[in-house]
Amino acid sequence: MTHDTDPDASPAVLSIRDLDVTLPDGTVLVESAELVLAAGQIIALVGPSGAGKSTLLHALVSPDELRRHGYAVAFSERHLEAPVAFIPQRGALFDHLDVAGNIELAQAASGQPADAAAWLSAVDLDAALGHPGTRVATLSGGQAQRVAVARTLAAGRTILILDEPSVGLDALAVRRLARLLVQQSRERAVAILIITHDLALAAGASDVVLFLDPSQRRLVDVLPDWPGPAELAAEGERRDDLARLDAAVHALLDAADAAPPPPAGPRRRRAARPRGPGPLRVAGASLLHALDPRLAGPSMRVLARAVTQSLLRPLPFYVVVGALLGFTVLYVIAKMSVDLRALSVLRLVGGTYILSLAPPLSAILFAATSGNAVNAWLGGMALGRQILALDGIGVSAPRYLWSPAWLALVLSYLGTVVVFVAAMVLGGFGLFQLYGGQHALAILTSDFVDPAPGRGPYLVRGVWLVVTYALAIATIVVGSGVAPKDEAAHVTSAMTSAVVRATLFVVAMELASIIVLFAVVGR
Repeated sequence: MTHDTDPDASPAVLSIRDLDVTLPDGTVLVESAELVLAAGQIIALVGPSGAGKSTLLHALVSPDELRRHGYAVAFSERHLEAPVAFIPQRGALFDHLDVAGNIELAQAASGQPADAAAWLSAVDLDAALGHPGTRVATLSGGQAQRVAVARTLAAGRTILILDEPSVGLDALAVRRLARLLVQQSRERAVAILIITHDLALAAGASDVVLFLDPSQRRLVDVLPDWPGPAELAAEGERRDDLARLDAAVHALLDAADAAPPPPAGPRRRRAARPRGPGPLRVAGASLLHALDPRLAGPSMRVLARAVTQSLLRPLPFYVVVGALLGFTVLYVIAKMSVDLRALSVLRLVGGTYILSLAPPLSAILFAATSGNAVNAWLGGMALGRQILALDGIGVSAPRYLWSPAWLALVLSYLGTVVVFVAAMVLGGFGLFQLYGGQHALAILTSDFVDPAPGRGPYLVRGVWLVVTYALAIATIVVGSGVAPKDEAAHVTSAMTSAVVRATLFVVAMELASIIVLFAVVGR
């Protein structure tokens, strides 16, 4: 069997030596492990479920993140020649972009002109998939993996790590994926590490197959005389190679099952699940990148998506609730007066109740409705590893995702307040008409457009609260939305937490501002 390139003669682009990883419960995962990946080489890492293959992967790429989770990670040498592109299961394609948009985002990050069709052809996909509007949800599993590979290569990445890329693929799609990986590694000198349970993929694509042995806590070369990717061999040789690899791996699995479990070391205190970025970091990064010209075009899609979710879709809801409140609250006030005629009460109250109630009520409704919609979307991206995939193609999450989502929430809340106030005025206007009052609009809007003497501080307070709520809600929602998520329950928890924190913030600001207002204008 011959190769187009000789990985053994290529320089190492990823290497780690004397790697020790200890789990938070004190169990030693690996001791003195060594892995060297060369340009143009493909290594498959196999092993039993729960052996820690994904943990070992993170130890290679992001040891500091593991340490924050309570793991102990040590090594004598760790070398990365270039940034690593991590491709999660099922590709983690960005669902807010079409197929072409996924690839064009990677090209924008690397400074290349947009040409999705060329990259689709490079991974043996129909260029027609690059037509505008082709949703990633319509792709098959094999197509999604190929688009993910094309997106990563379009970003100029030369070190790829794929985590269980064959999940959900049929046998034919697995073979096609293996051929694609071999082709790209040979033609572009791309170094590839595959974490997989699929021996057909490991045999078909790999120059080296390593086994993570949980009993010996080390990486074992399954077949030191492995001839290389079986997809480059004749069909008979391919079947023989796969059968030989299958027998060797199963022998290692049987030996690992028969061996006693490794002794546990001192138990380490498990760190809490990592929280999202702090409020100051979210607000600072969002403001910093709000006017950044890089990725301006792709970021506008994020902003448009967030505005649609936070303003346009719930707009009828805000109109209906605002109008009902504008009518009902004023009606209750009028009915509670026993000494004055209802119309006199309406003229006396005017739009004061709108100025007082619109900021807190709109803020709480916005956090619970629009904020939750954006939070769920960002949380889904975090859970589906789409945010991690952004880093894999060299796209800054704060620049591309945080900033436009944060700006969209700020603008959407300001727009919501305007709509909410207008709806409350409309509701109050209806009540005035019911009682036969005149000049209703002038009375209801006087506190906003022409405040009476001494009423100016109340308007200043209202405007200040609206701006404060816009900044705070956007910061809380984005921070909780982009926080790491390991399961669907974490998305729900983040949504609930954001609403609670936003509501408590609104209550605290209302009380504090009233105290300040009383100190300024008196009772």
